[in-house]
Amino acid sequence: MFAMIYANAQVRPEAYLSKLPSVPGDICSDETQGKDEFFSKVNEISEQLQTEMERRHENNDAKVDAGKPKMMDNAMKQTGVSPELIQQLQALEKQSKGASGDQKKAYDAQKKALADQMMQQSMNISMGEVENLKKMDKAGQKAWATAYATEKQAEVAADPKKYQDQNAREMQKYNLVKSQKQLSDSLNAQQNRYMAKFREIDENEDGSKLLAKIEGIRNEIREEYSKTTRTDQKLIELRSKLVAAKTSYCNLQSPRYIKVLAEYKSFILSSMSAYYRLEKLSNEVTKMQTGVDISPEPGQLGLGNVSSYIHQLLDAYKYNLYGSEDLTIG
Repeated sequence: MFAMIYANAQVRPEAYLSKLPSVPGDICSDETQGKDEFFSKVNEISEQLQTEMERRHENNDAKVDAGKPKMMDNAMKQTGVSPELIQQLQALEKQSKGASGDQKKAYDAQKKALADQMMQQSMNISMGEVENLKKMDKAGQKAWATAYATEKQAEVAADPKKYQDQNAREMQKYNLVKSQKQLSDSLNAQQNRYMAKFREIDENEDGSKLLAKIEGIRNEIREEYSKTTRTDQKLIELRSKLVAAKTSYCNLQSPRYIKVLAEYKSFILSSMSAYYRLEKLSNEVTKMQTGVDISPEPGQLGLGNVSSYIHQLLDAYKYNLYGSEDLTIG
């Protein structure tokens, strides 16, 4: 079954989530077989998930690289600058590489002249006007701004449909970005709430007290070992106290963690459709801004969420502190 997941060209996040094992019920015991099997299954799925995510990232990077020339062309078109001027500037950039001295000055002068023409095309203002504007007093700047605004109003009046269409596109873009942000903020807030719940368990006062007790018993054991007259019976008693304290700690913290873990899994599963919607909105925003469709395969955000859940799942035994120190005496 796992091999089938790996072999598929595209796997949705729900498939990985459904294959992950549940946390064993005897999580606080010293039995290792169930623990080892659990980690083996989780790590197997995790590796397959990472492989799928890497494949998607590589494909998306290639898609973005392929679309970059068109994106740049579209970006320049939006500025109102003619393709001819852009090509001239790009050619100058190539020619001027490595230039120095008078040759570099000549290239810089040509670039500045082209930049002036580009500014006039896109904003109907020259570099000279910009420089003069800097030298004006506040009254002069205000008068210039009023005249510039009047000129723009005249342009709108001359071709109202053109500007109505532009405004409609900008409003559509604004609404898309707004919807995207609202959904993203809502989902991030829910994610953050679960991360806060996990932190609260670690910072629980009762749990901290038990950790302090465990460390205190460890210090007693170290002190007993430092004595020349230590006895195995005393060490056995301290080891028993240590195991009992660790068991109490695990029995206190683990059920809380497993509960939040189950809630987090339910959230990830129930929010899949919202994340698909967020991806669609993000793709639409990108396409509207760049004029190029570079949409990744559906489920990229969901895969990231499953990866986050796996990270938390691999910490399921974190409160079981049973280890080699509980096995040796003397």
